[in-house]
Amino acid sequence: MAWSSAKLKPQRPVKKEGVFRRKRNSYRRRDKGSSTRYWPWAVFLPMGLLTLAALGLGLALLYYQVLNWNLFFIKDAQNIEITGLKRLQPELVLKLAKLGPHTNLLALRPFQVEQTLETHPWIARATLTRQWPHRVSLQIQEREPVALVQVGELHYVDRRGNLFKPLSPGDPHDFPIITGLPREFFSPRQVALPGTMDRIIKLMDLLKNAPPPLNLENVSEIHVDLERGLTLFANGLGAGVDLGRGQFPEKLQRLAQAWPVITKKGFLPQAARINLDYPQKVLLSLKGMEENQ
Repeated sequence: MAWSSAKLKPQRPVKKEGVFRRKRNSYRRRDKGSSTRYWPWAVFLPMGLLTLAALGLGLALLYYQVLNWNLFFIKDAQNIEITGLKRLQPELVLKLAKLGPHTNLLALRPFQVEQTLETHPWIARATLTRQWPHRVSLQIQEREPVALVQVGELHYVDRRGNLFKPLSPGDPHDFPIITGLPREFFSPRQVALPGTMDRIIKLMDLLKNAPPPLNLENVSEIHVDLERGLTLFANGLGAGVDLGRGQFPEKLQRLAQAWPVITKKGFLPQAARINLDYPQKVLLSLKGMEENQ
């Protein structure tokens, strides 16, 4: 069977350009809408930054004005209360603390002032309190020396065995001098010092109420021997008094009982050593000879 060529009709190809064109147009419309959404950020972000900068500048100017407000200024020295001074002069403390009239309490930093004051060797603790609007209270705790220690040069020592200041001209010097200990013995790592200083402090407390010549006011030197213990030297008494390492109340009582006999027999001017470190005995060593009493 033969087909007639007249019945066959050519078909036109389907054009898809319209589809591609619609997609391209929709993509362009989306780009235009996105740029429209972002333009407020381009306007408001700089405005916000300028607002924050203006606010910061305003706060800085306000702080400056407050710092210069006379209401918070110390009027005069009567508005500064200082307590606890024994040796230091108020003028020195005020100079160290940089306190005085026209000091602004808002600009004052109590912690920095306290740290500065505590660098002074005589100041153990300082506490600064602001009393609004224009007063301050400064409480000083001075160090309490109990003796002088001979370590090359004389240093003050407190009850805890801390060396805190060398003796200077004009400083008080009416303290007993502790000898026989090297400077290394006062190192913070030295574990033997607390026990030694504890014995010395206990002995000094007893000597406060002891009769002459071994009362604390007359004691000029406390010599330390780490093996034999403590030896006292007193003004007006040429002999050293050996006390050993403990039982100080009993030993001092024994010396008080034997003292009238020692002085009555005239042994005291010739005495070189008085040894109390024996049970129930007072051993008196004379110059050139020994005699038990």
